[in-house]
Amino acid sequence: MNVAIIGARGIGKHHAKWFHLEGCHVAAFAGTSPETCQQAEAALRGLFDFQGRSYTDYRRMLDAETLDIVSICSPPDCHHAQAVAALQAGAHVYCEKPFIWPSFDALSYPLPSLSVADRASATVHHPMLRRTVDEAREVVSLAERRQRVFGLNAQYVAAHASYQAMYEAARGPLRDIDTVYFLLESKGISGRMSSYEGIFIDMASHALSQVIAWLPDGTLDPESVECRITQNETVARFRYGTATVETVLRKNPAAQRPRRQFGTNQFIVEYEARADEQGVFRAVLRHGDQTVTSEDLVQLSVRRFLDVIRRGEGRPFVDGRDAVTNIELEALIVERGRREG
Repeated sequence: MNVAIIGARGIGKHHAKWFHLEGCHVAAFAGTSPETCQQAEAALRGLFDFQGRSYTDYRRMLDAETLDIVSICSPPDCHHAQAVAALQAGAHVYCEKPFIWPSFDALSYPLPSLSVADRASATVHHPMLRRTVDEAREVVSLAERRQRVFGLNAQYVAAHASYQAMYEAARGPLRDIDTVYFLLESKGISGRMSSYEGIFIDMASHALSQVIAWLPDGTLDPESVECRITQNETVARFRYGTATVETVLRKNPAAQRPRRQFGTNQFIVEYEARADEQGVFRAVLRHGDQTVTSEDLVQLSVRRFLDVIRRGEGRPFVDGRDAVTNIELEALIVERGRREG
């Protein structure tokens, strides 16, 4: 299958690497200028034998190339137009998180406070955020009409099989879920995503994808949302379906090894991505003396996405419907947030 990457310098180069390693031909990528394309091409050639073409306009790339898949790794305010164009060109779409979000030039923070009545309703109130959710629905609806696969790279769901094996070895079958916990630290977040609401916007998709996967029939209790936003950390607590959820998203540039934890029913595992003896990155889950090692979570996510396309059945770890729920939850929580400090 022929794959193109929109935005190949950052996380996009890793998307390209995993698609290549999973047997796809990375045919092209789109950047924003000749200089960024030159940098991206050098990065790709450092990861594998990239022989594709570069474009400074993704629309020209979509017109010129015969593509099966477009992987979108540009800023989130670009995702809607790019996903629509890729789907209209007949490609399946794999999209980096967050699915869609307004630029910081279009939406200023902190958001206006909601009234008591508005906080109690399961409705996104800010008009720009309502438009964002509508755009997400539009993309997924278009993918369904065109019978194309849409997948969101909120890859922590790919760890659920390993987590469940650890949980059941220690406690027995994982049935009822009463609590969900997710902690994610980052050494650094670029640009305007580097503080306050930006930290939640950039990182919350990972936490929310796990909540949705563990509680597929759940809905948010909007009155339960407590979201404390500080310069370097956002802590959100809420009820979703049967569970009480706590997510802690934190920038910690001094951390030698950023902490990443998640789990249900107080069975919390430590997650780490590290290279093995051959230099291949692996996902490592640890709980007490238990350790489970699997392939990299992005690789697993890309592989599942490709399997769905090749077999014509199944679903990505985070499919279009879950991606819409994810961004709607993110909007509902952030507009109920309270800035401190």
